[in-house]
Amino acid sequence: MKNSNFFGMTVPATERNKRVSMRNRYGRAILCIMTVFCAAAFLGCGTKTVKDNEVVLEVAGQPVVKAEYQMILNSYAAQVKGQYTTDQANQEDFWTRGQDQTPLEQIMELAEQDILHKKVVAQLVEEAEIAKETDYLSVMEQMETENQKRKEKEASGEIVYGLTSFTAGDYYTYVCTEWEAQLLENLKSKYDVADQELEEIYQKNIQEYTSQIRVEMLVAELRAEKGVDQITQAAKDMKEETDLEVLKEDYPDINFYNIEMSSLNTQEGKSGGYTQRWLAASAMQPGEVCEPFSIGSNYMAMRCLKREEQAPEPFEDIKGILKSNIQTQKAQQEIEEKVQKEEIALKVTQKQLESIALEVLNP
Repeated sequence: MKNSNFFGMTVPATERNKRVSMRNRYGRAILCIMTVFCAAAFLGCGTKTVKDNEVVLEVAGQPVVKAEYQMILNSYAAQVKGQYTTDQANQEDFWTRGQDQTPLEQIMELAEQDILHKKVVAQLVEEAEIAKETDYLSVMEQMETENQKRKEKEASGEIVYGLTSFTAGDYYTYVCTEWEAQLLENLKSKYDVADQELEEIYQKNIQEYTSQIRVEMLVAELRAEKGVDQITQAAKDMKEETDLEVLKEDYPDINFYNIEMSSLNTQEGKSGGYTQRWLAASAMQPGEVCEPFSIGSNYMAMRCLKREEQAPEPFEDIKGILKSNIQTQKAQQEIEEKVQKEEIALKVTQKQLESIALEVLNP
């Protein structure tokens, strides 16, 4: 084969062919590298262009927008990081490092299970007409309205109970919790439980309805503004006198009453305002009268009339609670069965969803 001039030099044909082949290989390698960089850049730009109010998932006809997905997912960040050492959690590639399952895969799985449950509840809430608009954007509009009302009340000098303004996460959690509570009450009404079934369950699980301590108390309660002298004297009289009518006649300002309390029914009240009453009563023996003590804005004194230990609660007293518990379990089971049947529909690619997750995890 003839030689050829190559950049002013005479080069053998075989050598020239080698150089041309090498240049072709380099060209193809550079093209591959550029393709990879372009694909990565395209993917990154693709997720950045997904706006906060755009739908990324759908469950049971309920949309999940990007901002909602990121908020739910980020709420599990501490839980996932807690499984690793501080050094591991602080590594730049923490979320994407792993062999069997990466932390990113773990947190996305947790978020998706949460979303499945929330959206099935939202669907059932709409069907039960508990709420008309259950999508995230509508909830955020409701939050803005609620925050504005609270600001106006505060500005006018009215007392605002709770938070003066909600964050998106706080309000979303509050609304979802309220929806589920109302839904459970709605579903419970479908399940009637016969007394015979309740009594069978009661007898079978009698230990669960056995109180470690049960007491019957005579209680004297007086507003603190009346002073402590009256109730101190009444406490002395309660050592001898237990008749309510006699005590009421002698001390008209004091509220006297009998009450039964037990480990299973402490009568503390929804706010826990009467916790101290139970704590004091549970430590007393029959015939013992305690010194007056403060409870909220009142003074209280008590005499223990009767005390039992390891005492089963009477069926009639526990029946209502038992029925409510069984109805709640059945309602929760109904919701869970619907959750298990539903699937998440992606409205973006899986890679885009992962990038959306990393946006909030690695801001």
